[in-house]
Amino acid sequence: MLAAFVINYMDRANFNVSAPLIERQFGLSIAQIGRISFIWGLAYALCNFPGGWLVDNLGMRKAASFALGWWSIFTILSAVAYSMFSWCLIRALMGAGEALIWPINAKATSTWAAPSERARAFTTAGSGQFLGSIVGVFVSGWIVHWWGWRWTFILFGMLGLLWVPIWWALVRDTPQSHPWVNERELRFIQGMAGSAPRRAEEEHLSRKEMKQALKVMLTRNGIGVLLTFLTFGYILFTFLNWLPIYMHDTFHLSIVRSASWASVSYLAGFVGFLVSGPINDWLVAKYGCAKGRKLGAGLPMGLMIVMMLCALETSKLDLVAPSALLIGLSLLVMNVSVGAWAVNAVDLAPTPKSTAFVYGIYNGVLNLMGAYSSILVTAIAQRFGFIWAFSSALIFMAIFLFGLVVVIDRRGIAPAPMPDVSPEIRAA
Repeated sequence: MLAAFVINYMDRANFNVSAPLIERQFGLSIAQIGRISFIWGLAYALCNFPGGWLVDNLGMRKAASFALGWWSIFTILSAVAYSMFSWCLIRALMGAGEALIWPINAKATSTWAAPSERARAFTTAGSGQFLGSIVGVFVSGWIVHWWGWRWTFILFGMLGLLWVPIWWALVRDTPQSHPWVNERELRFIQGMAGSAPRRAEEEHLSRKEMKQALKVMLTRNGIGVLLTFLTFGYILFTFLNWLPIYMHDTFHLSIVRSASWASVSYLAGFVGFLVSGPINDWLVAKYGCAKGRKLGAGLPMGLMIVMMLCALETSKLDLVAPSALLIGLSLLVMNVSVGAWAVNAVDLAPTPKSTAFVYGIYNGVLNLMGAYSSILVTAIAQRFGFIWAFSSALIFMAIFLFGLVVVIDRRGIAPAPMPDVSPEIRAA
């Protein structure tokens, strides 16, 4: 999963790094670049909704093999785009394939990780989004410098195609169906005292289970989780899509220098993702699910607000290094929160079989907001500059805290029980 995320986010970073050259070559404005990002984001977001259902029915092995191959082909085809229409079409089809990656990770977390280690499993794999951004931004900068922007799409797309047969050979849908998983590991994952049954493959998601999942999502906790995903979409995409361009336009840096500074910030975000899982699993073990999840997401988001206010002030003073450092620290603490608020969606699913379906809907909402953030950020940047465009994320950070602290009730969200677990074990 980690490797799949790295490849996926490398394929996203190359467009952001190449954007200034694409603007000049095709005579596009920054508003048109924003529209291309919006079309990609819209296709990505909308395909999350059926994507989660598809993952629950196909299983991780088939779904990821299809998705990897699909988005890699359209990454390569980005090199032959020649007009605004072709850019929008190719990027939209690429985004449609990429939409499955987070529901697959949610499925892997609920199926392969014990409830006590879900935050660790989810964020270890998910940290690949920043590791991929680091590698993608840095390597793209040099590929663009030496060979031109088209080769970033060709080489990164080829890497994804090479990974498909490796994924197919190594991955199975469930621990029960994997020959490398022993009896002791099965008992640990499922929390069982006796013998753990082995099933050849996972069962498909039924209509009854889908309705049950949707009913849970309409509860107070379900709405609170929705609000955290909605606001985080704007915050995340502001950083992932616009940080290289922000460094380029605000400080008038070269493509290589702006990509290098953005890589430093993404590195801090990667560290935050890695430590998020252990920190949040520890908080849940110490304070319980309700208090632990709120502390794990609320405190980092509060710190992020303070750091971003400082970063915006240093940007106004044209201080490159302090601004990049503060933005990097903001990304670090932002990602420390992921092991708390994102895993809430995994735990909210009434059964492991519906995890990808539930997460796909929430992630679709997150990415719809992310897609529309491209329009809003570019509109603010055109009128007031990128410093004020970045400032808009502060509003969504405050709403995020409201959803987490006020809307989600004090009892928190209990993890869905693993299948074939006795009532005594579930109670424990």
